Amino acid sequence: MKKVVLILLLTFAQQTVTTAQLQNSIFGIDNPSTGSFNFAEYDLTTNTFNTLLTLPISFLSTTYSATVDVGSGVYYFCNGTFLYAIDAGTGTLIASINLNVPPSSHFGYVQFNPCDGNFYGLMIQNGTGSLQAYIPSSGAFNFIAPLPSGVNLCGGCSAVIRTTPNQYIFQAAYTIIGFDIASGNLIYNTPILDLPNESFGHMELKCGSDLLYGTSANPTAGIKYLSTVDPSSGIVAHVGQNGWTPGVFKPFNGGSCINQGTEEYFYSGVGHQLINANTNTGNLINAQSIGLSGELLLIRHFSVCDCELSSVIGNHSVPLLQLAPNPAQNILTINHPENSSGKTEILITDVRGRAINCNVQHQTKKTTFDVSHLQPGVYFVKYDGETGNLFGRFIKN
Repeated sequence: MKKVVLILLLTFAQQTVTTAQLQNSIFGIDNPSTGSFNFAEYDLTTNTFNTLLTLPISFLSTTYSATVDVGSGVYYFCNGTFLYAIDAGTGTLIASINLNVPPSSHFGYVQFNPCDGNFYGLMIQNGTGSLQAYIPSSGAFNFIAPLPSGVNLCGGCSAVIRTTPNQYIFQAAYTIIGFDIASGNLIYNTPILDLPNESFGHMELKCGSDLLYGTSANPTAGIKYLSTVDPSSGIVAHVGQNGWTPGVFKPFNGGSCINQGTEEYFYSGVGHQLINANTNTGNLINAQSIGLSGELLLIRHFSVCDCELSSVIGNHSVPLLQLAPNPAQNILTINHPENSSGKTEILITDVRGRAINCNVQHQTKKTTFDVSHLQPGVYFVKYDGETGNLFGRFIKN
């Protein structure tokens, strides 16, 4: 008998209860006093701040970076030569990895890629830079591409991995730089067109959006706005017109992140402030003072854009499903090779990997889904049958 199953594919869903609850917190490195650095958690549900681990460092440079592996519940902190792996659920340092970078070199702007399990970043050596991948399975670096000439890096700036298509993008002092990871081709070298008297920063990726999110601040007027930058044109625009005055200034390495489930944008403000805003309206949600001395640095959230389905759609060698109509409005029809006697699973997720519940009607070699209730956007389909896997993507208008 044919079976249609809609399965939750959030990356952290198969972890323990403790790891699954990581999404309720913001993690980072607390710097309460000079020379003291702790791995810490701010619980968004209880508004409590917890120090979990004292780190084996006494200095934190603006070139250091942090990233998370959502599937494993691990927070990674890179000081350019070592990669520290911290179990965020327990606050345990589980590995200190010597990257064995060349002499006088530094590996920065580091981001974990959930699609292949590698770390991507910029190798800076003797004043020149290149995009490289650190391969944990071999402990070696893989050269991908040189940086374009004239790039000025900036301390505390950020990088992101766009999983669909597979891209590495970072903010330099005046430009947005982006590479196609597979080919090494330079896809963005775009000057940032700041709004008058403002500067854009805190760049982050929002799943399903071609724009990059951040803040645009006017320090003289003492106001900050949630904003976007188009990596193709460099145009910066406010998300809504409601700016705010708390957290106009930030620590150099304060960091920022987006909760991909709630679509809230977070950044660290000077004086142990945690500010978050709605990425759809641009409105300030909260400016929370943790109430301690020092700063909260390199903040991250344990959520990620879907990878299992989105990564295979771009692979033209993978068999694709026949979906109609596409774009869809009310009813989506999936044509598949097996009849109702086959053992079949059909999965539909949004770009964040969240399962989509639809009313289902199946016939011999055709299954229809009522998608009228879905929000406009991109969705993925995975068909798992006795003859193998097929994949598809459709747009809901």
